[in-house]
Amino acid sequence: MLALAPADGAVHELDAAGLDPVALQLGLRARVGDELDQWRISIEAGQDGRYELALTGPGHANTERRTVELNGQTETDRSRELASILAVIIESAEANEPNEPSEPDLADRSQPPAASPERPRGFMLIEGHVGLGPPRAIDPGLGVGLGAGAWLLGEHLQPRVRVRWSHGWAGEIDVHQADAGLGLAAGAPVARGQLWLGILAMPVIKWTHAEQLKSATAWAGGGELGALAQLRLGHLVMGVRTGVETTFPALRARGTQDVLRWGHVRWLLTLEIGLTIPKKSELPR
Repeated sequence: MLALAPADGAVHELDAAGLDPVALQLGLRARVGDELDQWRISIEAGQDGRYELALTGPGHANTERRTVELNGQTETDRSRELASILAVIIESAEANEPNEPSEPDLADRSQPPAASPERPRGFMLIEGHVGLGPPRAIDPGLGVGLGAGAWLLGEHLQPRVRVRWSHGWAGEIDVHQADAGLGLAAGAPVARGQLWLGILAMPVIKWTHAEQLKSATAWAGGGELGALAQLRLGHLVMGVRTGVETTFPALRARGTQDVLRWGHVRWLLTLEIGLTIPKKSELPR
């Protein structure tokens, strides 16, 4: 553990896992100045982004202990967030020191803004996909789409909505399909929240237009069922989905010489990239 010792003997133990001790030290000094040298501060990393804080102020025999949860995605973000929390605690203790407030009052007044309920974080993205099958006729379908969703309930649920266009062909047969779906993914964040893994189920309604010498249209139902992985880097989201796509009734477009078949069950691979929607607390002021 790295200990930064000011001249008066106070010790700052700021080198906890997942934090940048230099950024944390600089952030604290920018907020409380030389008053930081009067405090003994110790930080220990817990689980799921939680940290145990121990603070002892000048002339205080008792050590104040806190448990906080940090939401930053990088070491620098978490260090800045923790610097703000520690500054609030120190400034509140200084403001109340002449009156020697009771501990419940001090805790109430020094409660950091990060303790407010976590708000859902949304995202918007574009996607590209390829579908193949059935095995006896792998007639491919390629396309692009737009989607949106949010991470809810501790980021364990992810409702999603999407619209998509697909294109397929067989000889001179040309097929275009538009579909819209509303689904739900269930999973959990891993790797300090940067990676989200889950399973997606999405019912879909489809409209298809096929053309050769003549044209025809058809409506169908179906859906998507598969695995989902998302990499979250700051406000950037990149993802991959793979699984099966269903269509009922199956699509069969027959021309003068060729036939295109999109069967009841097809393999589907989708790549997606987009941006998270900033929470109110993340918007510039």
